[in-house]
Amino acid sequence: MKRLFRIVWTIASSRLLTPAVIGFFLVFYIVLAFFTDEALTLLLALTRRNIFIAAALAALPLNCLCRIFVEACIHRKRQAAALSGKGVDDLENLFDEVFAVPVSNSFSELQKRLSSLGYKTRLMDRTLNAWRGLSNFPARIVFLAATFCLFAGILVSTTSKTVNRAYVVEGMPLPSPAGNGGNVERIVLANSSGSILARTLDMVVDPSSPGNDKRDFGLYPPSLFGGSFVYPRYLGLALFFRFASPDMQQPYEMESVLNVYPPGKEDSVAISGSPYRVIFSISEPGDGEDRYESYMSGRVPFQFKVVKGKDVLFSGGAPGGGEYIHDGYRLSLHDVRRLVVTDFVHDYGVYFIWAAVALYVIALFIWLPLRVLFPRGEMLFTSDADKAWACSRVEGQGRRHDGVFHEALDMLDSIEKGRWSYDGDISVK
Repeated sequence: MKRLFRIVWTIASSRLLTPAVIGFFLVFYIVLAFFTDEALTLLLALTRRNIFIAAALAALPLNCLCRIFVEACIHRKRQAAALSGKGVDDLENLFDEVFAVPVSNSFSELQKRLSSLGYKTRLMDRTLNAWRGLSNFPARIVFLAATFCLFAGILVSTTSKTVNRAYVVEGMPLPSPAGNGGNVERIVLANSSGSILARTLDMVVDPSSPGNDKRDFGLYPPSLFGGSFVYPRYLGLALFFRFASPDMQQPYEMESVLNVYPPGKEDSVAISGSPYRVIFSISEPGDGEDRYESYMSGRVPFQFKVVKGKDVLFSGGAPGGGEYIHDGYRLSLHDVRRLVVTDFVHDYGVYFIWAAVALYVIALFIWLPLRVLFPRGEMLFTSDADKAWACSRVEGQGRRHDGVFHEALDMLDSIEKGRWSYDGDISVK
């Protein structure tokens, strides 16, 4: 059982696990792309339904947790080795360079030399520790925590996200999943003065509960309402119209949702119980005019074609609120309202992803000044009765530190051969 646990732990904490899992999903995606144009959608669906693929995805945050534990253990062992010389058997995993050196009864001369070079030192019996700068261990842990949050967010979003798509219509109740969204007071599309978005969209909702303030739902960042994120997707129109023809006993009235933006896009409405269809579109704007001016102003110039079976009977145009008459046919466009096709997304993974972004920023602000201004360099010299080791590790600007370390190795060799003296400067006998 212990052997099995050791094998599982070795795999779970391996640095190669994350690249291997990412490579697996990349190859899987490429294979799916040969069979479908919706490879990413299919991959997400398979991950949601297949427990083995989901388990492979779960290996990513698990690996990050294991790496955090391993990094913390290594840091603690390195500190213990620096303070007391313990952990000698594991020095190869704690330091970048480990050399066997001549046994020395005293590191006092070496301590003086390293102190003169700006290193802080600690000499205890047969152990000398020298260091300068600050460790980026906190930045490393924050970075791994951010990576864990990122992969955990992807896992939660992929396996548990639910999306409810609904039509948000001006002047109608907000169709939130909770059912208490209030009334959509107005929908406003306007040109943006910012540098990122060309236009802004505001859906102003008057809450159903008295005493609550009105809510604005825009494009970005997504708003949270009733436990779901509100993502506006597509613009459209809700049209209430009346259609009458010579062979119909009475006019037909209906309210329809038209997906007719951008202008030039067509959407058709079937007249129930008859062979007629009406194909709606919006007139293309003139040169220099905004394509969405009709949506912003509310003055919509409709174009339509009346189809009977497969034949186009006639075509024409009328503004919202207007009427068109042709050979006994009458099409009245009574009421036009702005509409936004909106996704209500219930997704807890977004919280993890936002936390990951914040932690990545924190890690960068910790790591960058430490790496540039206070790079960490450590050396450990320890010995027992018949063996001695010299160890070194560095975080940034390694050339200078490596030069000092190799000079220290030469100095130890000279001391043991009786060719070294120290009087405030270096001299070799």
